Amino acid sequence: MKAKRHAKILELIEEFDIDTQEELQDRLNQAGFTVTQATVSRDIKEMHLIKVLAEDGVYRYAMIDKNDQGVGDRLIRMLSDSVVD
Repeated sequence: MKAKRHAKILELIEEFDIDTQEELQDRLNQAGFTVTQATVSRDIKEMHLIKVLAEDGVYRYAMIDKNDQGVGDRLIRMLSDSVVD
């Protein structure tokens, strides 16, 4: 069920400019997935969704680019390795 819900979340954020967890929850409920805000919050975290600035100046949820995620992980490791105190 989680995999289907995650697939639906990806479909929804590609189709609509969703900017709140509540809006995502409403759209999932309309699509037949009964979810709570806490479930949506966990899904967002597990899926590594981020908010990006849309053309209209409003932030919306989007998938992180896998290449960008690797760069971020490397930068975090480099920083943690180089900082002593």
